[in-house]
Amino acid sequence: MSDLADAIAKFLEYLRKERQYSNHTIDAYQHDLEQFAAFSSNTGSLGSMSDKRLLRAFTYSLSDAGLKPRSVARKIAALKSFSKYCYKHMLISAPAARLISAPKLDSPLPAYLTQQQALELNSVSQVAKPEPLHLMLRNTGIVELFYGSGIRLSELYALNAQSIDFKQATVRVLGKGAKERIVPVTPQAIDAIKDYLELRGAALIAALPLFANSRGTRLTRRQIERVVSSRVALVTQQKKKSPHVLRHSFATHLMDNGADIRAVKELLGHSSLNTTQIYTHVSKERLLTVYRQAHPRSASE
Repeated sequence: MSDLADAIAKFLEYLRKERQYSNHTIDAYQHDLEQFAAFSSNTGSLGSMSDKRLLRAFTYSLSDAGLKPRSVARKIAALKSFSKYCYKHMLISAPAARLISAPKLDSPLPAYLTQQQALELNSVSQVAKPEPLHLMLRNTGIVELFYGSGIRLSELYALNAQSIDFKQATVRVLGKGAKERIVPVTPQAIDAIKDYLELRGAALIAALPLFANSRGTRLTRRQIERVVSSRVALVTQQKKKSPHVLRHSFATHLMDNGADIRAVKELLGHSSLNTTQIYTHVSKERLLTVYRQAHPRSASE
């Protein structure tokens, strides 16, 4: 194994164990970095990460190959992250990738539900598609937990029964970078989860997965996604119906109702306020839409 390939393998292991990145993200980083390694004419040497001209040539080749700007930007981000890791661990003398500019991207607003749609998520589902009691309680708990706390799919997936503090109505989650945070939970989620665990006989077995399938084992991420998608589909026709839509809805509705952006940042587990800023744009966009629809001068134009 070349020193470049060896460094890539160690970097991916670092992302997996220390940064707690999802398997999907790690697979994308691996593909991007291996693509650069194959492009490098330096026989896979780690020194290629210090060659600014080579790095730029690689990014130009991506554009020449017809890749979309967002895909190019992702690959550059992978190179920068890997370069920073190598420099920090004294594998290279200078993180040359930091000098590479990514293409400018439009920032599409995230998909989210209206507040009315969010209120109807569970009441509509019970009427439209009756479920066995244990599934109804489990699925209601999943949806309410996503919308009521704004946690990520990977965070909800990893929850055990002991993660919920029923007395304080909070959930303890392990986020990106193995950072732990405590997030409030809605009464609807608390009630559904408590009844679900009691029905399972799992309330006193703290180490059990919080949400289980018919075999009693932890729900997979895909199974959780299907639960959310089926519920969201009952209240909206929009294309995106993932758990992240509920996370976006959580943040957007908080901002719309006057929540401080710093508080929203902490609740979401963002490391930078810049990441949370998008929800101010969402709120402004909604305000402009209402204005254009309601103001007589604006509407007449």
